[in-house]
Amino acid sequence: MPHLQNILVGVDLHHGDRIASSNIGAESKAAVDEAIQLALVSGGAITFCSVLELTAQSQSLIEKDHENILKTVEDYASITLSELVESANAQGIAAESRIRFGAAWEELSKESAEGKYDVVLVGTRSRTRAATLLFGSTVQKLMRFAPCPVWVAKPSEVREIREVAVATDLSDACLPAIKVAAAISRQINAKLYVLHVLETGDLRYLAIAGVAEEELRDTEAQLRINAVQKLKEQLSQVNLSGIQNGVHSEVLMGDPDTTIPQFVLERQVDLLVIGTHGRGLVSGLLLGNTAARILPSLRASLVAVKPAGYVSPYAKQVR
Repeated sequence: MPHLQNILVGVDLHHGDRIASSNIGAESKAAVDEAIQLALVSGGAITFCSVLELTAQSQSLIEKDHENILKTVEDYASITLSELVESANAQGIAAESRIRFGAAWEELSKESAEGKYDVVLVGTRSRTRAATLLFGSTVQKLMRFAPCPVWVAKPSEVREIREVAVATDLSDACLPAIKVAAAISRQINAKLYVLHVLETGDLRYLAIAGVAEEELRDTEAQLRINAVQKLKEQLSQVNLSGIQNGVHSEVLMGDPDTTIPQFVLERQVDLLVIGTHGRGLVSGLLLGNTAARILPSLRASLVAVKPAGYVSPYAKQVR
């Protein structure tokens, strides 16, 4: 897994009915702050990218006065992005900016492919209905189509990253997520938790069917032993050297939708890494309805990682 050094940050400059504002919202500031933190420890470079989504009315106005209006919109965006670049430069970080027009998720996916970035950071709102809507309309699409890992920062959860967790369903599809989590933990000197959740649904059905309690306990114990062994085998395929604050594997029991966020809360995890495909847990977690539920309530930022061999449709366009 390459170091996360070529960093793309999506900066939302929309404000009300303005196409480009001179201020960035709390969501974009969260993404910027976490990108700065990552770049400082990795020695990476940042590209700040603002995608200006034009409404039909805006496009009509620009067509009528293309030079003046479009120039004004780009000027506003350029000034704000230049300030971010200057701030990063002042901290010793190489930075530049881009302005694109179109749908945010699509243009950021294209930019991440064209620039061959290691990671793209975006912000999302926290624990509100609006967060669910934003996740569905922008962040989820970016997670599905961007060729690189997508790091979603939350304003209320931005802090120094000391604890990283990664969830695995023990399938090979989760290996890239574990490798990314290990790379992040190594770069920022964080503790790493590797989690697997044993779903208890089948045991509940057995109990309802009248299976003896002692037999249920034996079955649960055997399932745990098997999961622990499989988790060890999976971790043997990942380079975990250099993670100075330790690697801790955990096999948990319960429903992944609630068990993982609860673990994040109890252990004060700062960043959760998960894959976007898998047998059950991960596939449902990001691509199904669970995705819209877990992110708003998650008390941490999140990194979504594609499986090995995934090719973005936008990556095909730039080959």
